[in-house]
Amino acid sequence: MVLPITIDRSIIDYLKRTGYSRSRSERVNVLLWQAILEKQYEALEREAARFYAAAGKTVRAECKPLPRRAKNRSRGTVNDGSHSAKWLVSPAR
Repeated sequence: MVLPITIDRSIIDYLKRTGYSRSRSERVNVLLWQAILEKQYEALEREAARFYAAAGKTVRAECKPLPRRAKNRSRGTVNDGSHSAKWLVSPAR
């Protein structure tokens, strides 16, 4: 897709000074992707900081422990405290 845009003179000068084997268009695309990735990483860092800052204040659903489940392999049952169920497949011996 061709998109008419205006590029700052300092960016054009930078592209001229750093004349690698790629075309200017390719280098602009690389620089834009690097900037996009940098912004995404910054947003992830802010999200992580908010998550860990709230860790001591509230109990988040994803931080709650899983329910305890006791396995009794000798009898072939699983007991989670409220009910038991027989295994459908016999355990390996």
